[in-house]
Formats: sequence, C-alpha cells, structure tokens
Amino acid sequence: MCFLRALSLHHFRNHQKKTLFFSSGINYIHGENARGKTNLLEAIYLLIFGRSFRTPRLDELILFGTSSFAIEAQFEKNGIEQVLKFEFESKKKKITHNATTIFSLHHLLGIVNGVLISPEDRDLIMGDPSIRRQYLDLQIAQTNPLYLHHLLRYLKAMKQRNALLRNQEKKTIEIWEEEMAHSAAYITCARYQAIQELQLLSLDTLSREIDTLSLSYKTHAPVQEKGNQKEYFLEKFSKYRMREYALGFTLVGPHRDDLEILLGGRPARFFGSEGQKRCSITALRFAQWKRLKEQTLESPLLCIDDVGVTLDAHREEKLLASLGQIGQVFLTSPRLPTATYIDTHFIHLDA
Repeated sequence: MCFLRALSLHHFRNHQKKTLFFSSGINYIHGENARGKTNLLEAIYLLIFGRSFRTPRLDELILFGTSSFAIEAQFEKNGIEQVLKFEFESKKKKITHNATTIFSLHHLLGIVNGVLISPEDRDLIMGDPSIRRQYLDLQIAQTNPLYLHHLLRYLKAMKQRNALLRNQEKKTIEIWEEEMAHSAAYITCARYQAIQELQLLSLDTLSREIDTLSLSYKTHAPVQEKGNQKEYFLEKFSKYRMREYALGFTLVGPHRDDLEILLGGRPARFFGSEGQKRCSITALRFAQWKRLKEQTLESPLLCIDDVGVTLDAHREEKLLASLGQIGQVFLTSPRLPTATYIDTHFIHLDA
C-alpha cells in the first residue's frame, strides 16, 4: 500500500503556502466553494501522472502574482519513507524522487498510483474519443512502461509521416510507416486486453440500474488475431497513402480508435439517463482502481472530487460505508457527510 502522509503546496493555484497531513483511511476534505479543495486533488493527480486533469498548461497552476509553484509529497511505499517533488518555473518543470531527478513520464508513472473520480468524468461518455483514449492510455501506462514507449514512438513517427504527406514527399515515408505499424500493433492489443479486464471488473460495481453496461473497442485492427496487427497497419498505410497525400494527415491507426460505452447494447451517450451515466462512469473508475490494484498488488490512492455531485445522497452513504476496505481515500465536498464513518479524518479548508 502507498500511504500519502503529507502534501505541501507552495504558490499552487490559490494555495500560497500550505501543508496537510493525512490518515491512512478516508480523508474527507470539506469547506465552502473556492477554498481550493479540488486544487488539492489536482496536486495529487499531478504527482501521479505529471499533468493536470483540468488544463494542459502548467503555468495556469501558478498562484496569481507569482512566477512558480512547487508540490512536495511525503509518502510511504513498501515500508520505505519517500519524497516526490514537482516544481515549475519559467516554462520548465523539475521532478525529483528522493534524490533522483526524473526527466520523463516513463520514470514518474508508477511511483504513486491512483485513480480520480470527478464531475468532469461526464466527458468520458459525452466527450470526444480522445478523452476515452486517454482514459485507457493513462491507466495502462501506469503499470506498463513499454506501452508508454510505444505510444510516444507511434505519435512521433506519425508526426513525421504527416509532415511528409503535407509536403508531398515519398522518399522515406515507408520507414516511418514501419515504425508506426510496429507500435500500433502493440497499442491496439494492449488496449483491447485492458478493455476486456475492465468489462469484467466493472460488473462488480454495477447497481441494478446499469446491469447492462458493456464496453466495446472501436478499432478496425484485428486485435483478436495474434500476429496479424502489424501487417494490417502496413497494408492500410499503403492503401490510403494517395488519399492521405491530398488530406495531409494519417487516416488509420490507434489515434482514431474509441472506447464505446454501452447500456443495453446501445450507446450510453444517446440512450442513458443522467443517473445511469453517472453510475456507469463511477463503475468504470472503480474498475480502473481494481485493475490497477491487481496489476501492482497494492492499493492505489482513490480521489473523489465533489462526492455529493458525483453521486446522489443514497449512493454517497453506501460508498462511504464501503471505503474503509479500500485503503487511502481522498474525498472533497462543500459539506460534511450526513453520517460519520469509521477511520474518517476530516480536513476543513477555510479562507
């Protein structure tokens, strides 16, 4: 189990200088709106993934009127006390784990594992396919460094290929297609496997309202046929090449795939009620948490932002009653819960 003991913020969002200490169970962070509750979860998320879940621009995380921010986490993992620090200044970030500088996401992912549930998760169903691809990519990369290697390799090769397409150059395009096909095969197979595992794990979380939840990987690649994926992509790159020269971008590959979320065999975005959508998203996030636990053999952190919005009062009460078995949990809410549960540490954020 990873136990986050303390979190220190310096000029991060609206927190000028703050250090919070946590319990190993449920940490219930409450206070009026605009006190920075979500910002605390954003800081934890940044340490897990090296990015914010609210903005792609790190300079937006700096306290207004200042020029940098710093986050430091003191945590225990495998019985060893550790420190993880994230600093950002002058468009440059510096990440250190204990005394070692981390230069890439390859080495950051997996140090602290966790899952976030937030109101913005509605976009998992209603948003662009890129959001659902990111949902898959981030959780696979947490436990599989080779996946991130192939994902970055694929995107880099595709960028080069797209440049050749726009410039009508043909000399080296097959070299980049070979790179893309190799990594595309790995990416699609890993995504397909993850979706199968999430499908099974999400069944444990379903209520009667969403007992027909199912997942489908929308890809044209033959993911169920071992050994044929690379050849498939090479064939498609060659087939569509002339059309792509006219368009200037690549039409086929994992960058165009999607995770389809279905209720009763029909797309949830069109046929699910708002309550069913919220329950489905919660089920998917808990399935992600369970899968991460199975992959790492430890309990990841669980963060739920604005728990009263994410779930209705009845489900919030059931959730709080069951969270004691999960490990370390971080909840935010503008109010206190209607009932007090065992091993709950309350943190009040004031002005």
